[in-house]
Amino acid sequence: MSKKLTEELAQIIRDEFVHGLLNEDGERSFPTIETLAKSHGVARTTLYRRSSDQSWQIQKNQYQSELTQKLDSERMQKMVSDNKRLDDNCAQIAMGIISSVGRKLQRTFEMERDNPLYTGMNTTELSHLAHAVAQAQKIGKLALGQAQEISKVSADVSRPEAFRRAMEQLDELAAVRANQDGGSIH
Repeated sequence: MSKKLTEELAQIIRDEFVHGLLNEDGERSFPTIETLAKSHGVARTTLYRRSSDQSWQIQKNQYQSELTQKLDSERMQKMVSDNKRLDDNCAQIAMGIISSVGRKLQRTFEMERDNPLYTGMNTTELSHLAHAVAQAQKIGKLALGQAQEISKVSADVSRPEAFRRAMEQLDELAAVRANQDGGSIH
């Protein structure tokens, strides 16, 4: 024998149908009308009629759309925040590398000035320091949003496939930049 579908019980079932149920792990599931009829002990046809008359499915679809938009927005905000933190850290590291190289060069200049017999750094060490500064500059510029990587795109645009590949690389770069800037391309 089925329970009578009171207004209070109908509201509880509607909320479970429209908003879903959370399990112990915090995962949301959306039971069917049939499942809800069984779990609450009400007549299936009565519940189907009520849900149809009150447009529960439309409400459920709207709720799921809003929930998805909210979750997407929260994820996007977290990604933007994480990207900003990453960029800030990369900029600080780049500045640290450049400062460290600058201090090393300054000490070398002082040693050359104070000791005429000191020959200074060898070319390999200077080359390594210059490379470190160049890499730090690239990291810093990318962290600040300067897309210097565009200069790496070189193609023979007289060939259609090379032009297409170049355009794909530019599109990928624009997408990365849009993600870093929170979705807008400047």
